[in-house]
Amino acid sequence: MSSTAKKEKVSTFFRPIKSVTVSNIKQMYDIYASYYENTSLDIFLNDLSKKSGVILVTRKSDDKIVGFSTQTFFDIKVDGKRVRGIFSGDTIIEQAYWGNNALANTFYRRLIIERIKRPFTPFYWFLISKGYKTYLLMTNNFYNYYPKVDGNRGDRNERYHNITQAYCEALFPEAFDKEAMLLDFGQEYVRLKGDVADITPELKAANPHIAFFEKVNPTWRRGTEVPCLAACDYESLFRSIVDVPWKWIKKHMLGTHKPAGLDIAKQHAQQQSRQEWLESDADQASAGSKAS
Repeated sequence: MSSTAKKEKVSTFFRPIKSVTVSNIKQMYDIYASYYENTSLDIFLNDLSKKSGVILVTRKSDDKIVGFSTQTFFDIKVDGKRVRGIFSGDTIIEQAYWGNNALANTFYRRLIIERIKRPFTPFYWFLISKGYKTYLLMTNNFYNYYPKVDGNRGDRNERYHNITQAYCEALFPEAFDKEAMLLDFGQEYVRLKGDVADITPELKAANPHIAFFEKVNPTWRRGTEVPCLAACDYESLFRSIVDVPWKWIKKHMLGTHKPAGLDIAKQHAQQQSRQEWLESDADQASAGSKAS
């Protein structure tokens, strides 16, 4: 099922929050509720109402929404200087489409558009991550970011730390743990269900970014979030002009681009899907036996 779904064509586009329809919201919430615990439609709607818009991923064959990412834009002042940011809220895509880059590509184009609007104002992507997949989306696509397994050059680490702290205090003052640099929304906060994006010893051994994520967010299983920042600077833009085409060539022509831990993550997802199928099959057999 997974390999077939990945081959299905999808469309991605940004929709301002005022243009999001009731049907869009229902489909988005159905996806969200299938992967997260401790949530409700009221919670989802309240969070959505605070966003500027949403990137939707729809299946071309029937326009069904298979993924989305909520976005909001805002300015803050850090050390007396204005900083512009785009904050990603709920970001999720159906497991059958994991590995499809459509959402990431559309988001990247959105960053460029916002970067051009104010070319001389420092611009960052702000995100919070309760699971390693969101963290990897940042580490795999940006050069300068925080927190980083091997730190950042010069005074960037301190600067990025201060900016991250400032946006957390602006958006989540009641949940921000300044010492731990974590957001803790309490025991009833939404969290990933069961083994969705679980961190195994094999994954940590294969990918240092995954091991680092668990180090900085050791309580992720109960829903704590690590606040992150990725710089949308001109250095990164110029580097990507060379690196992105080269990565595409390695992936699609040479077949040599294989992110660390990807095969292990795929095997784990496949094993989990098989286990769920077997359990479902066993339940059906049991029900049939009782009926007879």
